[in-house]
Amino acid sequence: MNQPIDTGRPERAVAIVTGAARGIGRATAERLVRDRWGVVCVDVDAEGLAEVERDHSSSPLVTVIGDVADTEVLEHAVELGTELGPVIGAVANAGIFRDARIPNLDDDEWEQVINVDLTAPFLLTRAVWPSMSTARYGRLVFISSVSKDGNFGQANYAAAKSGVVGLARTAAIEGGKHGITSNVICPGSIDTPLNLSFKNNAPEAYERFISRVPLGRAGQPSEIAAACTWLMSDDSSYVTGQVLYVDGGMSCGYS
Repeated sequence: MNQPIDTGRPERAVAIVTGAARGIGRATAERLVRDRWGVVCVDVDAEGLAEVERDHSSSPLVTVIGDVADTEVLEHAVELGTELGPVIGAVANAGIFRDARIPNLDDDEWEQVINVDLTAPFLLTRAVWPSMSTARYGRLVFISSVSKDGNFGQANYAAAKSGVVGLARTAAIEGGKHGITSNVICPGSIDTPLNLSFKNNAPEAYERFISRVPLGRAGQPSEIAAACTWLMSDDSSYVTGQVLYVDGGMSCGYS
């Protein structure tokens, strides 16, 4: 018989958050700090990470500048995190777009998105797995997208974000006996710097897009962070392998 799993979070728990310099990643990292996690923020954006570090200079928060799809970068993040406490949380948030219709989507655009949006979450999961297994407690949260089911001009992004769901559900199956939960959040339109660019460059298209959201507005990064930190908490101890839409109702098919 398996040893009973302790569903209480270990003391001095540490989480790794990728894409933490801005937007959803930063909001999640800041919310985790408020919830008394130690946090390792990973991003290629050195300036953004420096700002996060300045704003939380008195908190158990450290930063790692580097490619989230680089195994060595992620292993270094785990090593740094271990200095703060047991690394038993991970939020695979980093993502990029390289949009084009299928006939115009070149090999580099495909590979760049798959590397950051799908391979990187796998590498992060593999990097934190040993410490979670040892602690017999783990929280994995993967940021996918409502686009995972397909979206015009986003074959690479949709494929990656759909793959993340398969990865997360497999991690839920394999991790259950180790006390590891694994869940997915699918945001809709969120007020991030990328979304702001869409709004400024194509305001009419943006308004048409937002009009399809039953709540009638874009979401805030803090609203994704709130869902994420709940999935990271002891309150979600019996929730695993699930996909949570945080999209203002967009996925209901309203138009």
